[in-house]
Amino acid sequence: MKTIEIDDELYQYIASQTLHIGESASSILRRLLAIRSKDDTNQRSSTNHQKNDSSSLLTLVKSDNFLAEKKLVNRFLTILSTLYLCDKSMFSVAAASLHGSKRRYLAKDEETLLKSGKNTKPKSIPNTPYMVVTNSNTARKIFIIESLMKNMDISAEIINQVKTQFVLK
Repeated sequence: MKTIEIDDELYQYIASQTLHIGESASSILRRLLAIRSKDDTNQRSSTNHQKNDSSSLLTLVKSDNFLAEKKLVNRFLTILSTLYLCDKSMFSVAAASLHGSKRRYLAKDEETLLKSGKNTKPKSIPNTPYMVVTNSNTARKIFIIESLMKNMDISAEIINQVKTQFVLK
């Protein structure tokens, strides 16, 4: 194990990317940089091993960094990113089936979302190949999060806790 010095701003960024209590800086950086350790190469990646394990989601929405975030759009993107990392295949299936009567909410390209309307304000969901419409109101954002979680077979109890923490100020 080597020790390196990093500035405070970079440290805060790495710490803000924590998915669960006790996650090491090395694990966070490996995930962010998509680098697998020798152990991970022999096994499934740690996110696949947490399939349908929503503990990282609960840890996120109760974390000081999440609660300190004032912008709901940033909270929204962080929750979506964590859902994707919890179970990529279930997220993909849920994302494909989630849309309104005239609007797609999630897509892998900006063009698809822009076809839904001129003011969709698509943003990339961190650590995913997906983009999401962000100009919707809070109720619609909650609907998107709740629908994804239901379609990912996340328990109603966890869904309610995430929804509550999402809008907590």
